[in-house]
Amino acid sequence: MVNIKFTYLFFITMVFISFCYAQQGENKALFQLSGIITDASNGASLPAATISVKGTELGVQSDKNGKYILKVSAGKVHLYCQYLGYMAEDTIIEVSANRQFNFLLHPSSQGLKQITIQATADNHKEIATQNLTVLQGTDLDRTRGLSLGEALKSVTGVTTYQTGPSIAKPVIHGLTGSRVAILNNGVTLQAQQWGQEHAPEIDPFVANQIEVIKGAAGIRYGADAISGVISVNPKPLPTDTGSMDAEVNAVGMTNSRLGAFSAMLEGALGKKLAGFSYRLQGTFKRAGNTSTPDYVLGNTGLMEDDFSAAVQYHHKNYGIEGYFSNFNTKLGIEYDTEVGSITDLEQKIAIGHPVTYYDFTYLIDRPYQTVNHSTAKVKGFLNISDSSKIELQYSYQVNTRQEFEELSFSPSLAPAIYLQIHTAAVEANFDHKDGGGFSGTVGLSGVNQGNIRMYGYLIPNYVDYDGGAYVIEKYRHNKWLFEAGARYDYRWLQAYAFDADQAKINTTTTSYSGTSATAGATYNLTDNLKITGNYSAAFRPPSINELYIDGVHQSIGEFEIGDANLKTERANDFSLDLNYTSKWLLVDLEGYYNRINNFIFEEPTDQYYHAQSGALLEFQYTQANVFFRGADLNVLIKPLDSLDISSKTSLIYAWNETIHDYLIYTPPTRLQNGFTYHFGNLGAFRNISVGAENIYVAKQTHVPVGYDFAPPPNAYSLYNAHIGFKLIINKTLADFDIAANNLTNVAYKDYLDRFRYFADEPGRNIIFRLRVPFKILNNNNKQ
Repeated sequence: MVNIKFTYLFFITMVFISFCYAQQGENKALFQLSGIITDASNGASLPAATISVKGTELGVQSDKNGKYILKVSAGKVHLYCQYLGYMAEDTIIEVSANRQFNFLLHPSSQGLKQITIQATADNHKEIATQNLTVLQGTDLDRTRGLSLGEALKSVTGVTTYQTGPSIAKPVIHGLTGSRVAILNNGVTLQAQQWGQEHAPEIDPFVANQIEVIKGAAGIRYGADAISGVISVNPKPLPTDTGSMDAEVNAVGMTNSRLGAFSAMLEGALGKKLAGFSYRLQGTFKRAGNTSTPDYVLGNTGLMEDDFSAAVQYHHKNYGIEGYFSNFNTKLGIEYDTEVGSITDLEQKIAIGHPVTYYDFTYLIDRPYQTVNHSTAKVKGFLNISDSSKIELQYSYQVNTRQEFEELSFSPSLAPAIYLQIHTAAVEANFDHKDGGGFSGTVGLSGVNQGNIRMYGYLIPNYVDYDGGAYVIEKYRHNKWLFEAGARYDYRWLQAYAFDADQAKINTTTTSYSGTSATAGATYNLTDNLKITGNYSAAFRPPSINELYIDGVHQSIGEFEIGDANLKTERANDFSLDLNYTSKWLLVDLEGYYNRINNFIFEEPTDQYYHAQSGALLEFQYTQANVFFRGADLNVLIKPLDSLDISSKTSLIYAWNETIHDYLIYTPPTRLQNGFTYHFGNLGAFRNISVGAENIYVAKQTHVPVGYDFAPPPNAYSLYNAHIGFKLIINKTLADFDIAANNLTNVAYKDYLDRFRYFADEPGRNIIFRLRVPFKILNNNNKQ
């Protein structure tokens, strides 16, 4: 039956590709106009820049590499190119054949240079009618040294689920874990992301931009994108032949005394090797114990070293690229999460802070965890014609996690838990566009995954096979963009679960299948005002831990219990977005409603489990019918050339219909308001800017009664400040940034921190950042 389904899907996909390809013989009177849009100051590509033909309804947006393609008639063509934060370019060119025309856009002192919100018809997006936020430029640079989760807190609707000061997982519209797909250079991260303390194994220093899609995106990215997608994108490899560039980043922090250093070398070969380019990048990070305003958190240091390499050959009509990355970290687990008795545990929760005081040290003692994640990718493309392309990608990932208990609880030097997951994935995509306003993508994907465990039992060994096929079509007409798509996924899972009662391994085989769909539209009310609506249906099979976890999870001080009878989640997500952009004002307002049937979540049992290692909180996976509704508001104002004012608001409400009560662990209301003043140049100092912000997080009062070990913490208000400037170092313009987080050293707890039962959040932290880009070779000449 499975083979019949896949044969049918393959047949339908091939028929559709043939149909799309057949359409390309039309509109022969049109010529192709293509090019790339880049930043004139640094050569960086500008994705989602708008290129339009004045006097017509023709218009497109550049893709993630800054490239665009237009079909135009012969004669004079009046082009208009604009991008948020840059001066627009207005030019007239003559077209008599297919030709290239590139745009160099200059940053504008008048423009808004904050986080770019592309909430409307973006042709470069796989799902054009869902909200896309791009973190890049100065805003991304000011997150260097932070984890991926912490870096994304500046995006409305995104927060983090934390396990102490050094482990943070992104939360989108109240959902996290395996419901958020995370992409590393186009490869979906496949790790042990089910764990609450398993942070994404990605080095943020590799990113040139981070894209966040909010909403069910399973239509393109599979069942693990029921909440949204986070895509970490390095900048395109250089194409300027005979060039070699480098960049150095250094970060220092007073709290935890963190030091981070990252270096990058890239270039493009010339002469007979023209078309080949490369990049090497490495990061080293080390931190000691983190401090709250009143005490030091014992054993909260970290060590991290990362490496990545990329090489590509690029021709006009075909190309191939290879990528490899290795992420390696060691994370200390706070001492006070491990106790000897249930009475001691109850007392610690009641006190709410450590009873033992610690000094600062870089030493990482047991308990701790080590994680190594390697990713290898090969990707190729072939332009079949001027308006159609085939892409093939193969990736292989290995994730190894080890968790070590305190020696007093486990005299063995071996880890308490050892998990290694291997994942092979293949993707094939066909992109097409014709001159009649239609464009789209058809794709097939397959994944094979296996898990190996040793020592203590937490989740079983398993083998997983996934397959999927999808189609997304867009149609642009005048001021409208319409979009629709569908996807089918199948999963076969065989688990080797341990039966503690009978002391044997049970082999269980299950399969899941389902369809996802999306439909949406964007209408351009004016040149500045757009409205977008989207409906997405998605499904998610239960993950391996939700089904079969059964054991001590010492890293978070829990005993966790799965349920092998869990059913597939079904989501229906509605969103409406209003976006206004002008020279001095940007307003983006998104409202959403996401109903999920058979929603799987972990809830406290209100019981304690007494293990050999001590007393633990007990949690069990269960299901309910729930809904999430909320709104994200982002306002950016530039009343003066030198002043930026920003305001961000995230509201969310979640209800558990099964128990007729609120849903536990829902993010509380979050407000973030700030300003940046640009002083310009002062002597040797260039582009001086000073800013401050206030972050207010309300107390979560919408909680189910009697479902937690401690009540939600009180609201808190934090003040942050920063100053940035540029200095010329050896003929190179270097970026300096000094920031202060929690400037007033407020003691507080966060509702979404699993360790809030035992300790406060970090206190004041002064951060120093330095970024130095420089050229080594230019057109085979030494600089």
